[in-house]
Amino acid sequence: MSSFAGRMKEYPTISLDRFDRENLHAQAYFLSHCHKDHMKGLKGPLLKRKLQFSRTVRLYCSFVTKELLLNNPKYAFWEEYTLESPTQISLVDEASGEKQEIVVTLLPAGHCPGSVMFLFEGCHGNVLYTGDFRLAVGDASRMEQLHSGSRVKDIQSVYLDSTFYDPRFYQIPSREVCLRGIAELIGNWISQSRYHVVWLNCKAAYGYEYLFTNLGEEFSTQVHVNSLNMFKKMPEILSYVTTDRRCQIHACRHPKDEEFLQGNRLPCGSTAADGTPLRIISIKPSTMWFGERTKKTNVVIKTGASSYRACFSFHSSYSEVRFFWFFPCGVLLNKLAYCDKVHYCL
Repeated sequence: MSSFAGRMKEYPTISLDRFDRENLHAQAYFLSHCHKDHMKGLKGPLLKRKLQFSRTVRLYCSFVTKELLLNNPKYAFWEEYTLESPTQISLVDEASGEKQEIVVTLLPAGHCPGSVMFLFEGCHGNVLYTGDFRLAVGDASRMEQLHSGSRVKDIQSVYLDSTFYDPRFYQIPSREVCLRGIAELIGNWISQSRYHVVWLNCKAAYGYEYLFTNLGEEFSTQVHVNSLNMFKKMPEILSYVTTDRRCQIHACRHPKDEEFLQGNRLPCGSTAADGTPLRIISIKPSTMWFGERTKKTNVVIKTGASSYRACFSFHSSYSEVRFFWFFPCGVLLNKLAYCDKVHYCL
């Protein structure tokens, strides 16, 4: 859950991932991704009213985030304000007309579809805001946008996702390792008969598309979901999901008012089209649960007669976070870079 208040010391007229209270007075808004804890106030009436009377205020995000945002009718009013790939932008004080120019670069965050980090370059120095991110050791060093020629750019401050900046999460298995464990379990189960099915009990409405696409490719199938609306302009995902429940891998979800009552029951029903009872196992992707184990475990653990937990993280581990923020500072790569501050954003 994000506790970031939305403002950076260096560029206080910008608001990031927070759109209420003092953030209502911002001259530009930035949304790193479409998870609710980063969208507080985004559909609020006060913000909507401000936009109606402003000629300069915009919301900046990635193309995929824009598509996910506008898929929800509650955010449809943002369509004419949203820009996708900013470079140089003007921060305008509408009372005085004064302008401040900054350059903004979007960097892949690896958290979920559309998630980005923002690099701000302007008269108050270079500042990197990560939002939520999952980058393996070495990923940042390959980002050309963080370099200027042969050297790493000077970074004055880093506003850093510290969700798992805790020694309990020192090492989180990579998504590739977790995928192999999940795929092995699923393969062994669904190969027994067409009535053996798997329910991926995913907590968030989206973010697990890495699993859907890779499992779909691995087993030459599609994954059943409730709706395809959010994926209409994402063909790389759309081809791996379906609303046809006649498949063996499901990621459909219970209605909110039923999700705590249904246990492991498949949300779309427990019988096949011909009336045959389905044999169902559930797999719940988790991170906190694995981090709280006192002993090292496999990436997939059986927790009940037909239920499993699978390690899967949207956020970088303790060691990945340490390496990442050392990279902009130039410490680990022996570059002539400089970082004055690291701000931890839960």
